[in-house]
Amino acid sequence: MDVIEKTQANFTAKYNDFVKGKPAAEVAAATLGGGAQGGVMGFLFGKLGSIQPPPGSGPPPPTMGMMQGGPWLMARNFACLTGVTQGLTVAIKQYRNGVEDWKGSACASFGGGAAYSLSSNLGAPKGVPLIPGGPLPATTPGAMAMDAVRTGLAFAVLQSAFYYIGEQFTGGASKPEEDVQYRAVTDMLRVLGLEQYDKNFRKGKLTDSTLMLLTESTLQEIKIPPGPRLLILNHTAQAKAHVTRLQKEGKQPVVGSLSLAMPIEIIHQ
Repeated sequence: MDVIEKTQANFTAKYNDFVKGKPAAEVAAATLGGGAQGGVMGFLFGKLGSIQPPPGSGPPPPTMGMMQGGPWLMARNFACLTGVTQGLTVAIKQYRNGVEDWKGSACASFGGGAAYSLSSNLGAPKGVPLIPGGPLPATTPGAMAMDAVRTGLAFAVLQSAFYYIGEQFTGGASKPEEDVQYRAVTDMLRVLGLEQYDKNFRKGKLTDSTLMLLTESTLQEIKIPPGPRLLILNHTAQAKAHVTRLQKEGKQPVVGSLSLAMPIEIIHQ
């Protein structure tokens, strides 16, 4: 068991080193990994769907009918579903600076459901329903697009419901680990009434440890307007003065949430 755990740990470490700082590589790896898992799962479902009931036992149950289409066809469809879902999940998380919630999950599920629908319709035999007794697969581009949207919405709604139920059992949504690095940033912006610029700091990766190093040019780079820039620089300057005063008094300052979240008054010169 130790050998397996060490192998997994080594693989995880090498994977993290490979994708570190490479957003496109991380998305590609997630897509390929999700597609491989879905392909295996679809192949197994296709094998189960090919099992015929004994003679005289009646038509196959609905669950078996839904898995009809052959192992390789099901493998392709499920690979599209899980691959696109996993890839979009990682891409959306990157775009939102590590935020994970039901919105991102629903968007990723919509994309996966739409991909599954397109793959199913494109590979389906013409004139043969995907499920015995069900509707014929879409053949025209417009019909396939509409079916992809309907399927995507159905997947998004289901995933949102699962996400909500999961939150109820776990006591609410857990904050991303990255949020811990922005506590002082969030507190400072809240004190100054500039909460709308929180996303600018996150996009620029300006965490708590960088606040004492902020300059006007840095704030310009993350597109903070002149007025808010002055307020932020004034706040950090006073925080530095507060830390310096504590050091002169022989006290150990807490550089982070405690020092920067203080409601420091603005100095009028």
